[in-house]
Amino acid sequence: MSDARSRPTIGAPLRARDFRLMWSGNLISRLGDGVFTVAIALEALQVDRQATGLAYVLAARAIPGVVLSLLGGVVVDRWPRRTALLAADLTQAAAVAAVAALIAMHSVALWQLVVMAVVFGTADAFSGPAFMALIPELLPAEQLTQANALNSTSNELTVNLIGPTVGGVAVAIVGTAAAFGFDAASFLVSAAALAAVHHRSRPAASGKSVMAEAWEGIHYIVSRRWLFVLLLGAAVANLVGMGPYFVLLPVLVRHVLHASPLVLGLVYASAGAAGVLASLAVARLGSPQRLVEVMWAAYATSGLLVAGLAFVPNAWLAALLVAGSAGAVVYGDVLYFTKLQTSVPVHLMGRVSSVSYVMVGTLTPVGMVIGGLAATVIGARAAFLASGLLAAACGLVLLIPGARTMDAQP
Repeated sequence: MSDARSRPTIGAPLRARDFRLMWSGNLISRLGDGVFTVAIALEALQVDRQATGLAYVLAARAIPGVVLSLLGGVVVDRWPRRTALLAADLTQAAAVAAVAALIAMHSVALWQLVVMAVVFGTADAFSGPAFMALIPELLPAEQLTQANALNSTSNELTVNLIGPTVGGVAVAIVGTAAAFGFDAASFLVSAAALAAVHHRSRPAASGKSVMAEAWEGIHYIVSRRWLFVLLLGAAVANLVGMGPYFVLLPVLVRHVLHASPLVLGLVYASAGAAGVLASLAVARLGSPQRLVEVMWAAYATSGLLVAGLAFVPNAWLAALLVAGSAGAVVYGDVLYFTKLQTSVPVHLMGRVSSVSYVMVGTLTPVGMVIGGLAATVIGARAAFLASGLLAAACGLVLLIPGARTMDAQP
């Protein structure tokens, strides 16, 4: 661990104008996403009170994000990353605005929420790799840990703390149409900030086919055993843990604990508060010596806390466990993203990050559907218990030979 006195502060990346603009626009957009998180859950449960309806909407966003992510990684390694982010922001703004109008006219149906989610997921497939790949272009390598901690902190504040709180209040006072409208406007703010970024770098043409370039990203991951095993373990954890969690949490809070929309927003917000603290901890402490082991310890701890949701008597204790689980995940994620950005060549970053997303996210939509079915068949509490314990058990991947050695292994 490096000397804290010589390590850049968490605010150091904001001295770079282009990064500051991108980060600021993303901050507003992510605030809108936090409002959207509560609004989409409540609207889906309003349109179709069954947990499966919400599961279909969430899966509809996740599936194209996974299926198209590899293509998205190739595209952002061929085209300007800023352009990809701009296009994604404008697409998502249009999709959310359309649904806001339908809700305002009292004519929204579940299938329309599913269509909007598909459009959202398609844009995610390009914006995710583009955002991650653009950061190393705008900042020196020694500031990447702080940049990732800053992004994680702002994301947790907006998506999981302030946004859900505002979303819960907004839905309770003015309804879901206004909440969706706010999200649409936030994407336009982000697009305006990106348009002001001066950086116009375009990756050099490789002369290779799309499939050949995609294979380079796959080969990079497969040749590094620790990374390949980590991603496989994370994929299974998302199938049994994160996927069901997205569906089970609003069902638990609203239908089992009978809490209000505002309380649901506050439960989501507790995750954001913990995520902020975890991000600040990484920025202050830096990366640990035994990075892979620490990451998996954090992820396993998160699973155990999720299992504890099976026994909560009220929403406030649920919020406490959600906070602990989210903080552990965020801590592990910031370490992972920093390691990836500091070890992967810049010209491969888009493809490697998209292949990583495909591997980790492929089973998440399946987990969402399983979560919805499990809540219907065995109840949200039993589903949370099974989900959390299985997710925690994924930490046993560390027993696989080579899972802890960060070297290339042909």
